Amino acid sequence: MVRDVSCRGRRGGTRLTGHAGAAAHKPAKWVLTKDHGLHPFARLEEAWRYRRLVAFFASQAFSVLYRRTRLGWIWVPLRPLIPLLMGSLIYGGLMNVPSTGVPYFLMLTVGSIPWNCFDGPWGWGSRGFEMNRDLIAKLYFPRIILPLSTMVPGFVEPTVNIAVALGAFAYYRVHDGVWYIDWSPRLLFAAPLMFVILFFAFSLSLVTSLYQVRARDVRFFIGYMLGFWMYLTPVIYPVTQIPITWRWLVWFNPMAALVEEFKAAVFGWARPPSWALPLSLTEIAIVFALAFWHFHLMESQTADKV
Repeated sequence: MVRDVSCRGRRGGTRLTGHAGAAAHKPAKWVLTKDHGLHPFARLEEAWRYRRLVAFFASQAFSVLYRRTRLGWIWVPLRPLIPLLMGSLIYGGLMNVPSTGVPYFLMLTVGSIPWNCFDGPWGWGSRGFEMNRDLIAKLYFPRIILPLSTMVPGFVEPTVNIAVALGAFAYYRVHDGVWYIDWSPRLLFAAPLMFVILFFAFSLSLVTSLYQVRARDVRFFIGYMLGFWMYLTPVIYPVTQIPITWRWLVWFNPMAALVEEFKAAVFGWARPPSWALPLSLTEIAIVFALAFWHFHLMESQTADKV
């Protein structure tokens, strides 16, 4: 009597098949065959079925946020506030960077909200595989939820920035007698812009999370990349400071249009050119498509090498 024994390997997307014979002295013969796994779009449906794990991995990421620090959660307000205060002193005070009719601290704070929605979640999302390498080796679950879950601690700084911005608006209303915020329906446009920025950060983390678990050099690369990228994005300066001859080049940076649209929605400023935001959304959609396909092809290989 011969029976077929098959076992699907959950880690590397492989299948082991073999035949166990009646003779006890004959060992089972195993053949390793490649299993190409789920269709890319089926992975999204699978991730939805495992959506409850997002909260678990997010809580795990939060637990290491300020572990082994003396000040602990005091760093929550300090980390965003210190760069805002130093930036206001250096750029707004010493260098006298224009702020288009609003206090420089307010412009910097509002501009930092969309930027921190990008750099923090991207950096944390890139650590998804690295922070859960032991669990990946033991259990199977849709690994695409790892970058998404570990992005959550990156929401802390933009949340603090929003609270600081609201406090600053109230202060300047009392001090200057002016509401620098634009209380028009355009203000509602700021929320979907933040979701687009988070989606962009998630798209990039799909790729960088695969390689950061293999080499920590990727973390340093992201840090330098974000520092350089921020200076190419009108966060610490208004886009009107760029000569009009070269300003059209700025809009090929997808973050430039999103940050300027956010500031225009909050302050009521003139919006970027009509083609800038559609161009940014198109670039982000292309980045997500390429990143998702690359993640689909490489996640099993990465899990095998963890």
